[in-house]
Amino acid sequence: MKCKICERKAESEFCKFHKISYENLVKKFEEWKKSMDISWLEYLKMLQDNPYTGVWVKEVIQYLLSKESNGKTEKIKKHSNV
Repeated sequence: MKCKICERKAESEFCKFHKISYENLVKKFEEWKKSMDISWLEYLKMLQDNPYTGVWVKEVIQYLLSKESNGKTEKIKKHSNV
């Protein structure tokens, strides 16, 4: 199986680099959500515009936002198989 973002070898949807980035996005969103009233999409767009957000994280965000715009809503949950 190949990563949906970069075509690297993957055991699930993402390669190990994009998987870690996705897991960190989800984990940090839970912290942000506790601190502010922010939606998942607002959070992703805010990080996408942040110049300090890493390349792999931005690639994951771009992938998630493209899924969202195509009507495939990304649910927030902890994935053991992502």
